Parts: sequence; C-alpha cells; structure tokens
Amino acid sequence: MRVFTTIILTLAALTALGCAKKVKIDPYKEQQQKVLMNKGRLVQDLARPGNVHAAKIEGVALVRGLQGTGADEPPSTYQQLLLQDMMREPDLKRTAKSQIASLNTAIALMETVVPPGARKGDRLDVGIKLLPQSEASSIQNGYVENGELYQYMAIDVIRRGYQLGAVNGFVTLDPDLVEKKSPVAYKQGKIIGGAVVSRSRPIWLEIKENERSAGVAQRLEDVINKRFSYTRAGYAGKKKVAEAKSGAARINLEIPEEYKDNVVRYVNVVGAISFYETEDELNERVDRLSRQLLDPETSEFAAIQLEAIGSNNAKVVDAIKRGLESPIDSVRFNAAITSSYFNIRAERQLTAKILAEFARTSSTYRPAALATLGVCMKTSFDVDAELRDLLSDSNIETRYGAFRALWTRNPSDYMIQGENMANQFSYHCLNCGGTPYIHIAQSNRPEIVLFNADQIFLQGKIDVEANPRLTIRSEENDIVVKKYEADDGIDEQRRVSYKVDDVVRAIVEIGGTYPDVVSFLTQAKSQKAIHIASDDGSSAECPLAIDALPGSKTSHFKKVKDVQAIAEREAARERAEREANKPSVWSKMNPASWFAKSDADGSDEFSLEEFDKANAETAEESEEFELNPDE
Repeated sequence: MRVFTTIILTLAALTALGCAKKVKIDPYKEQQQKVLMNKGRLVQDLARPGNVHAAKIEGVALVRGLQGTGADEPPSTYQQLLLQDMMREPDLKRTAKSQIASLNTAIALMETVVPPGARKGDRLDVGIKLLPQSEASSIQNGYVENGELYQYMAIDVIRRGYQLGAVNGFVTLDPDLVEKKSPVAYKQGKIIGGAVVSRSRPIWLEIKENERSAGVAQRLEDVINKRFSYTRAGYAGKKKVAEAKSGAARINLEIPEEYKDNVVRYVNVVGAISFYETEDELNERVDRLSRQLLDPETSEFAAIQLEAIGSNNAKVVDAIKRGLESPIDSVRFNAAITSSYFNIRAERQLTAKILAEFARTSSTYRPAALATLGVCMKTSFDVDAELRDLLSDSNIETRYGAFRALWTRNPSDYMIQGENMANQFSYHCLNCGGTPYIHIAQSNRPEIVLFNADQIFLQGKIDVEANPRLTIRSEENDIVVKKYEADDGIDEQRRVSYKVDDVVRAIVEIGGTYPDVVSFLTQAKSQKAIHIASDDGSSAECPLAIDALPGSKTSHFKKVKDVQAIAEREAARERAEREANKPSVWSKMNPASWFAKSDADGSDEFSLEEFDKANAETAEESEEFELNPDE
C-alpha cells in the first residue's frame, strides 16, 4: 500500500511541475514544419507576382521648332503644369511665358507605357499629340527638350507621383496618316526611343497571407536563387535574383538578361519552381513532364515546367533532346525555346537550326523564334550564322526580324554594322543578297535599313517636299537636296546622284532630321520613284516597309501567342467556367494561370510608392492641381 501511495504522489508532483513550467518551442523546428507542410507545392501555389502589368505614364511638353504652325494657347491646367516645370529650370525661368506664347511652339500631351522589369536608362517610344482644343495646325519638324513623364491619377485633382521618364527628340509623323491625308496627321506623332526611364520598375512575389512565415520566405528565396542568377555590369561574378523583403511578405526579383524582354515567361518559370520535394518525387515529376512535352496539348506547359527545374538535371536535358527530334512542330518548337534558355552547348547547333527554320517557314512561330535567337545562346556562332542567312529571305518580316536579332546580340556584327547619322538615327546599308528592300523603323529606335543599298535608285521626275523648308528635286542628271534659310540665313544645297543612299546622306549633311528622311522615303515610294537596278538593265519598283517586325501592326500575320496571351485567355476562360461551376483542369495545370488574379485579389496597379514603402524608402512629395471643369 505504501509503495502504491508513493507512486501516486510522485506522479501528481511531476504533473504539477509540468503544468507550472511551459514547454519551450524551437522556432527553427516550427519554421521547418511549415516548410514540410508545403511539400509537393510550387512557388506559384504560395505567392503571386506583383507589378507585372503595363503602366502608362504621361506628361505635358512644349514642342519647339514649329516655324509658325504653333499657337498661343489660352490658360489651362496643362499650361499650368508645363509652366511650373519650366520655372524650375534657371535657363528657362525668365522666358518661360514668352516661349509658351510663341507661334513656333505648341503645348502637347505625351504618353508611353513602361513594361514590367524596365531598368533605369531603358529607352521607350513616346506618343505625342496636340491638346484637343489646340489652335496649332501642325507639329511637323517639332522637337521636345527635357520633357517629363509621370504617373498621373485624377479624380477631383490631378496628382503627379514620381517622375518616371525624361523625353528628348524629334517628332516623327505617321506616314500612313499623312498619305491618307487624315485631319490628325500633322497633329500627332511619335518620338521614337525618346523617353529614358528615370526609375527602374521592379517586379516581386507577394506571398499569400495564409502562407506567410519567415521559413516560407527563406525557402522561396533559396529555391529561386538555386535555379537562377544574373550578371550586372560593373559587378564581379553572378548575383542572386531573389531577396526576401518586408518580413515574410515579399520576395524582390531581379531579371536575368536573357529574360529581360520576356518578363512574362520569366515569372511563369519562377512560378513553376518546386517549393520542396524529395529526389524520388523530382524524378517522378520529370518522367511525367517528359511524356507531356511530347504531347501537343501539354507541350507548352511541360516545357515551362522543365525550364523551371533547370539544365543541371540530366533527365530534363534528355527530355528536351527528345523534344527537339519530335516530328510534331509544336513539340519541336517548345523544346527548342527551352533549349535556347538552357544554352546547352551540345544542342546549340540543332536548336538554332530549328528556330531559324520556324522563322523562315511559320508565321505563327516566327516572332518568338527570332526574339529568342536574339537574346539566347549569345556565345554561339551557329546562331549568328543562321541569322545572317535569314537576311536574304524573301519575307521582309523574316529579314528584318533577323536583322534586329543580330543587332540585339551584337550591334557591331560585320553583316549589319551601321552609322550614327548626326546623333539622330542609325543607318545601315547591307550587302546581304536577296531582293533589295528599304525598311523604316517607327518603334524602339530611329533606324533606316537598306537591304542591298547599291541596287536602290530613284527614277523619273522627282519632286519631294520633306518639310516646308527642305526639298528633293531632280535637275538634269542629278538630284538637288535643298534647305531654305538655314541657321545662318543662307540657303544650303547638295547635288548628288540618283542613288537613294547618296540622297539620304545629303539630307543629313544639310541639317535634315530623321523625320525628314522618313518623309522623303515614304513620299518617293508613294510616287513610285524608288526602283531596283539590275545587271541586265531592267528595273522594278523597290519595296518599302515600316516596322515589319514579325507580329507587328504592319504584318500580314497575327502575333504568336506568348505566355501573357495564354494568361489572359486562361483567366477569362477560368472565370467563365467558375461562373458555370465547371472547373478547368488545364487552367489549374497551366503556369500561366498563376499570372491571372481573382477578382478578390484586388488591383495590381503599378505602384512605386508601395515598393519604396516596403523597402523603407522615402517617397517624394506629390504635386496637386485643381482640375478646370470647363476643360
């Protein structure tokens, strides 16, 4: 009995002691447990991408050099904004009001779109147009100096946030509108590559609220950095792409150089990275994806998933190799895209050949094939050789797409080397074989390309007015390029041959601008005055194209579906099916659906203020102006 009593008392004492003293919880084990709970999930299951949509920025500018076609506009909110900007400049402060009132200037509105992941110093095209009620008649020959672009928000007041871009350059009119004699042809235009991004536009991952913890954030950072790294000019070695910020809520992402122009694919590949899985589970997933890659219905999805696993996995590389040998176009194409990003040395030649063939024969795959060749496998001579061969293709989209891809890879490539014409545009006279062709760029950067320039001549009677003070006319056996009333008050002219290359150079020599060269070429083309000279003495009209990049607005073909298009399509499809209570299996599988936010997620508008707040940066004070309800 005593023994039994002693045992009871001992147990009671131990129980009381346990209740009085709390058991310590190891925070490391707790975080580890949270990570293990997410076993088998992908990054996209735990976080959503932020700041990945297009952001419009706008500004008010004074267009100068209008030679009497401007206007002294009545007071307005826009004039007030412009005047305040000019008053900040010491050199403009005293004359700001008189400049605005001059008939050689006009107030215009500017706008552009900053893509996700844009970096400080990137160049963007800027659309520009006169005020709706402006009395100015034309902005031809106009230019903008030190224009400023902001993100505007307007309800009862106009609120300007950060200055996000600076604008300089000449206004180029739309040749199509000019030829059609549109009433707005001379009242709107574009400053090609005229905006310089003032602040980088970062992207990030926002960890879902119910998933936030230090362990999850650290794990996300680790698995993304294990898969990706990037290089930066001025820094030695490779840097990590992911960094956890704001406690356990956000992962900031840097963009590797090869994904800079395809941010949507990058965030989808990041989203397909495994959060946590065992070696056996990884092998099982790779086997499944290898089979899906060979199926046209799931090929694109599988390629992105395999790309997320990376080329360090031998089974992934083998799967991609089998995809490259597939007789099915979509399978072979998706495998080639992933192979390009992997940059597998042994597969470069085959990958380059496959993508070049798609660029040559397929309007559907051409845009993505050429864009990928431009940014991937930059150390491959095989890619360079394939692109040079495409310069002589019969299709101008293929030719110019190959040119742009080569220029992206190496602007100094011997086949496409150009000249800087008076710091206004890039000029390229190629000797590449194929039919002679003229290409004018109206986006990305001011640029003229003459394919086989030695065979392109003017023919017949020439009478072109590039602008009211610059003419190109035929006289006897020469072409006379004349500028009236130059800066010193004296007319200046050049007498050159009928060769188009000589005329372009003469226009620049006497002070003509890029818009003047564009105006000359488009008018001469509309007059059917540009011809191809052949060895047998015969002549044919020389074709001219504007912005003939694959998938561009002047293309005869639709743009290739990219991941963003898939995202938008799948998002709409998923919403419709959700309303009909019919969940989509594909939308759950497709990493693009990670990109689509539900209505409950709220808006994902571009917000540098939000980004800076999360990173403990101080925002600049905003500026507010009352709206005039009469305007």
